[in-house]
Amino acid sequence: MALVRTASPHARPHARIDEEPSFSRAEADFCWSHPEKSVRIAAWGEEQRREGGSLRALLGDLAEGGFPDVPGPWFGATAFAGRLGAGWSGFPPMRFVLPQRIAWSDGTRHFSAGAEAIPPQAERPSPPARIVRRNSERERWNTLVRKALEAIAAGSLDKVVLARAIDVEANAPLQPEALLAALETAYPSCRSFLVRGADGAAFVGATPELLCTIDGDRVETEALAGSAAPADAQSLLGNQKELREHRWVVEHIAGSLAQVAAGVHFPPEPRLRALANVVHLHTPISARLLPGRGLADVAAALHPTPAVGGMPRNAALEFIARHEGLDRGLYAGLVGWAGPDRAELAVALRSALVRGARARLFVGAGIVEGSSADEEFEETELKARAMLDALGVAR
Repeated sequence: MALVRTASPHARPHARIDEEPSFSRAEADFCWSHPEKSVRIAAWGEEQRREGGSLRALLGDLAEGGFPDVPGPWFGATAFAGRLGAGWSGFPPMRFVLPQRIAWSDGTRHFSAGAEAIPPQAERPSPPARIVRRNSERERWNTLVRKALEAIAAGSLDKVVLARAIDVEANAPLQPEALLAALETAYPSCRSFLVRGADGAAFVGATPELLCTIDGDRVETEALAGSAAPADAQSLLGNQKELREHRWVVEHIAGSLAQVAAGVHFPPEPRLRALANVVHLHTPISARLLPGRGLADVAAALHPTPAVGGMPRNAALEFIARHEGLDRGLYAGLVGWAGPDRAELAVALRSALVRGARARLFVGAGIVEGSSADEEFEETELKARAMLDALGVAR
């Protein structure tokens, strides 16, 4: 793991409390928001950077330093499989940054830190985009699901989450900040994010899935598996296939969390988590960290969850690496912020890599016994509407 110092340690800015939450996110290197909780964050520049190494080592190194009174303050993302292909130029596989400037609002308190003010700027609208069709996409998906079902029937897998990409293009450069704002408006219960690459590309999304929040010794996470269209929400609670898939995720997360925490608690039955375009089965899970345990232990125990990998975990990850044929990059990896005794990390879903006038969307579906290629393809189409609508792609 490398420590990259990009400014003098004596230049670290101090925090101040502002009366007004006025700040611009224009050209920010990292943005994070949770509209339901009135949280909005923007960060610029690098005071220090941590990158590379193992997930446990990287996250374990983030407990030092930070701005007084400001939650965080390290911001970043990690790749799903610890590596990135050529399409992700400008993004390291693991990077967390201590910013030079930051603006943070939680609805009642407004913090800013940095030597210079951040003047408000209007966010430019993003041009409408269109899907770039690939003739073999449906056949490729059908073949992939068939191989997964064969592995499940043979007993080597219980579940595997398969992903696909959707490419879109516009007649002018897409505007990541405008996409972020559209996602925040449409999905206020999700955590929206923007991570800027070194070459100006941006990874943008609005994820419904929390990996963990940590506040002192309290840790919260959730199981999010099982999906349906909003019109079929109530039937989801009686769908045995979806309930079985959800139960596996709950059991895996609870069992993994019990290795680093005590008093693991979750309700006996799942709830419905309704979004604008899809409804999920949802189970909140909480616990208390064991002495000496922290964010690095929690993330190493939980990631990747069966909601983005599968079960058994190692077998599912091996299947994905061998057969999926998709460079997931930061998709289904981790994104968020971390600092002394406090952190919030989410699984980077419902997301897109935006580069100039083009964007690549990533969506996935869990394959279990009883899955069909057609139904799972339609599920990915349903999930894709979050980003397609933000991009202005016609229905």
